[in-house]
Amino acid sequence: MAEYLYDGTYDGFLTCLYRHFAQEPATNIAISNAYQLSFSSVPVPVETRKKEASYMYEILIRHLGQQSSKDIYYGFLSQVHGWEKVTLSFIDLCFKEGSRFKDAHSHDRVFPFDSLVRKVKMEVHRYQGFVRFRSWGDCLYAKIHPDHFILPAIKNHFADRYANEKIIIHDDNRDLALIAQDGKSILVPFSGDLLSEEVPEDPFIHLWQQYVKTIAIESRINPKLQRQFVPLKYRQDLVEMDPPTDFHPPSRDPKKSSL
Repeated sequence: MAEYLYDGTYDGFLTCLYRHFAQEPATNIAISNAYQLSFSSVPVPVETRKKEASYMYEILIRHLGQQSSKDIYYGFLSQVHGWEKVTLSFIDLCFKEGSRFKDAHSHDRVFPFDSLVRKVKMEVHRYQGFVRFRSWGDCLYAKIHPDHFILPAIKNHFADRYANEKIIIHDDNRDLALIAQDGKSILVPFSGDLLSEEVPEDPFIHLWQQYVKTIAIESRINPKLQRQFVPLKYRQDLVEMDPPTDFHPPSRDPKKSSL
């Protein structure tokens, strides 16, 4: 049987799905540059076709509904090795046995898919609250280290919330950045090396750190409970989790003083 190879884009995956149902069924779908040769299947490179991808997307919505179709996209955003096979198995089940199986959460072909999607959704939810910006020139800059490729899932949230600002959210794990301004956003390649200068110390960071320290009641500090709400992996990007540092505002030139 065939094993379809695609270019790593979501349209490419949907094109493979279209071929799977319209032409020859596939045993698996895999990214071309990460494919490992198997003696049990024949690799078939599939060219991404926007028209076929769009048609397959409409079929998924019609058969599985809006939410499950969105969940399939979240599976793509997981970037977990083998997500394609897990997702293909889930879709095959729902198409062959009926869409009602999408809610059979304990089924051995549904549970792995649900678990995968749940992890991505949780990370999206947390990063909508755990992104910390600092001033950099005329824009706001933030660096994040997500496990999954979540920038496409959070772009509308931040573009709408900071519609009057210029923002950059830098995914340091993937050398990509979400750049948003005036409610519009775009994803671009972005490396820390591209920063023309080091992001300067922001005085508001010191104030925020001092505020968090001041409101804490020492006798009620519970590190175990704190880790449940703010897992350790997020803390490298949360400035308030660092101890307050001494901040010295720049000295003013008396000659330039208005007093």
